[in-house]
Amino acid sequence: MARINININPKVLQWARQEAGYNIEEVAIKLSIDSDRYISWEKEGKGIPFGKLQNLATYYKRQLAVFFLSEVPKKIKRPKDFRNLSPADSSLSKEILLPLRRSVHLQSIANDLKGENYWKKKLNWIEEIENIESEQEITTRLRDLLGVGIEQQLKWKSGSVAYRNWRMAIEEKLGILIFQFSMPMDELQGFCMTDSLPYVIVTNSNHSYTGRIFTLFHELAHIIRHQSGMCLVDKVEQNQKEEWACNTFAGNFLAPVNTLVPTDDLKLIETYSRKLKISREVYLRRLKEEGMLPDVKFYTLLDEIKATYKNDDKPKKKGFVLPEVKSKASRGETFYNIVFEAINASHINYTDAAHALGLRVNRLLNEI
Repeated sequence: MARINININPKVLQWARQEAGYNIEEVAIKLSIDSDRYISWEKEGKGIPFGKLQNLATYYKRQLAVFFLSEVPKKIKRPKDFRNLSPADSSLSKEILLPLRRSVHLQSIANDLKGENYWKKKLNWIEEIENIESEQEITTRLRDLLGVGIEQQLKWKSGSVAYRNWRMAIEEKLGILIFQFSMPMDELQGFCMTDSLPYVIVTNSNHSYTGRIFTLFHELAHIIRHQSGMCLVDKVEQNQKEEWACNTFAGNFLAPVNTLVPTDDLKLIETYSRKLKISREVYLRRLKEEGMLPDVKFYTLLDEIKATYKNDDKPKKKGFVLPEVKSKASRGETFYNIVFEAINASHINYTDAAHALGLRVNRLLNEI
């Protein structure tokens, strides 16, 4: 069978590679060709074997049809980088770029299905919050909006239950979609997007549940400030004013001063933090912030806590997860329900709906 060669817009090929985070040498190795040959494809767009384009679609996580576009799509707008990393470590890896692309794509689908006016109305609470000067009053009002008092927070049985409840409350009451994807923990723990509607928060599924909960409220603080941002919330230094302020907000919200019990006993700190569904570090820092723990003791205890993690750094094995369960976990109940509402209203066909949810059509039909 004769090999089919394809001519395409070379700038589209270059765009797809850059958006996926590959350099030319990496692509050439994957395709088993010389770098010079691939460079010629990006310069001229001529004589590209169809099979190689199929391979590129797989590597770049793109639909094959993308390569046949006549115009180059816009590059995704990346959130501001608030991470405290060296220039050498601050570039975004493929494992970060893919969740960014997916989040932008899901955000666009949600906007198309519900419309901008729907999402704008959902965010009316932000204007109200902006007119409140006291941070204590802001946290009180937010709890009212979310319908979650500290008593209810203390009753939740586990971090996973707390995360699920906080996530649902933020989506339903504040109109913010929450996605979660697997990302390298040393690169990114969460980000938020406010440049388009609906507003989105993304957490790292590799993070602990208490870590993800803290990320939710750290990113919520950015959203109140109308900021999009990429964050490493566990590695914030005091000279990072914006990040420090967002961490302070999250800590104050999740562990109000009237819930704190002064102690320098690590076992008690673990007990109290578990009740609040926050990490030991957050509880420890709140004690320090409220003058309940001397600085010297704080740093000693912090080092002891960090030392306990060194013995638990092996990746946990994950069992099989049903595709529909995985889809709902990564996209959230709200997005999942929006797509099914659109199916029932004939606003989206089965193929597009399955693509939006990352499911095969037959799995989608089983859910209807």
